Amino acid sequence: MAYYCSNADVGMRLGLDSGQRNRAATRLTAAVRRATIDIDQEFRGYGRDVPSREIGETTLNGAVAAGATTITLTSGTDFASAGNGNIDGDSFAWTGKSTHDLTGVTGISADHSTLVTVQEGEFAHILREVCGDLAAAYYLEDEGTFQTLSSDGGLRGSNLRERGTLNLRRLAHLGSVD
Repeated sequence: MAYYCSNADVGMRLGLDSGQRNRAATRLTAAVRRATIDIDQEFRGYGRDVPSREIGETTLNGAVAAGATTITLTSGTDFASAGNGNIDGDSFAWTGKSTHDLTGVTGISADHSTLVTVQEGEFAHILREVCGDLAAAYYLEDEGTFQTLSSDGGLRGSNLRERGTLNLRRLAHLGSVD
């Protein structure tokens, strides 16, 4: 099963090093699975299709100008023949693909430098952040003895859950980040 975020995303929010992430892998995976299910349910609750969890990611192989109709990727193997994506948060759509080029591109609103990250999925980058916040909150709630106060005096897990839930509801309700 594919998830919207990884154990590393959650571990980063929790300040875990790689050894701690490895020891907590089962609990982190359970938290990521729970966050992914909640994201899917929130979108369905608004009558929307579940966002794609199959997130291709690569970098630009050459600069891209605003309004470009073709994007050359370092590797296009993980990208569908048509779909939506984002370059550093700039959402776009494409209608065709040839090896490492996305063609029929629309929606590029800014110039982007070579080697900038390109992701398949219109708001994959946002879903990854939302999933990371929710999964970190679930992990902290399950490991209640490790709850720490945040700078505003609230429990860290509660703050992560509130931020993740608020952003997820906005995203599911609007259906787009544009």
